[in-house]
Amino acid sequence: MKARLSLTSLASAAALAVLLGSPAARAGDPCLDDARERFKEAKDSCQQNFQAAKDACLNRDPLCVEACRSGRDDCRAATGVDAAIAACNATLTAAKQQCRASHPAGSADLDQCIDQAQVVAFQCFLAAVAQAKPALRECRKSFKVCALACGPSVPANPDGVKQCKLDAVQAYADCKAASQDDFHVTMDACLNRDHNCVEQCRADRDTCAQPVLNQLASDVGACNATRDAAIQNCQNLYGDGTPEQAQCIENAQVAAFQCRDQSRENAWAGLNGCGWDFRMCAQACPPAG
Repeated sequence: MKARLSLTSLASAAALAVLLGSPAARAGDPCLDDARERFKEAKDSCQQNFQAAKDACLNRDPLCVEACRSGRDDCRAATGVDAAIAACNATLTAAKQQCRASHPAGSADLDQCIDQAQVVAFQCFLAAVAQAKPALRECRKSFKVCALACGPSVPANPDGVKQCKLDAVQAYADCKAASQDDFHVTMDACLNRDHNCVEQCRADRDTCAQPVLNQLASDVGACNATRDAAIQNCQNLYGDGTPEQAQCIENAQVAAFQCRDQSRENAWAGLNGCGWDFRMCAQACPPAG
């Protein structure tokens, strides 16, 4: 399931991003704002170069394939799925605000209220994707037909194409890593902190977070494995296309969503501790230069 929203990870994903390197402090600082904008532009450039490199591997005209991608985006927009997903998110935001207004901070009632709101939002998301699925499938088909027309449909050397794509993937990873490094250098300069010192703090944070992330990945994998087994059981018990099978599958997906969300909540304390230690370490670093 591919989504362009935060519903599948909810607030935990934003928290993970902060703990693993996205600065949230000093919003509105011109130096930091400029650094963030340049970082975004650099990442966009890496993505564009990656797509162009993949097109070149298949001997296709990049401008032609980009036009196909633009058509695919327009096709997706016409399905209404993104608007429906945005509505799900808006409803979730309003529901969470209502929960906070109705229950004391840190209470079990507040947690339960927010958890229920997230489940309802996830069901909303599932319904939006299910409704748009046939149209989205046609969008993908149309894109493939369009892209194939931009170059030879059968590459002359499949093995060479495979290696070319692997090289493009590696170049993309290197580009993103370089962009991240440049961003860190600029950000540390904006905050007048010695870059080498802060980099060591980042390395310590990553070392601290890795066992927690490993456990999180294992827990999420177990949730997904249980979901897959449950869906297979639904398919064995009920006929394809029946309401009973659809409801059974949705129940399995909701249970997996709750399982993954609990896994992220379990990881929060450890990651938050790593993030706090990093902030204390970085603040103790001497001025730049």
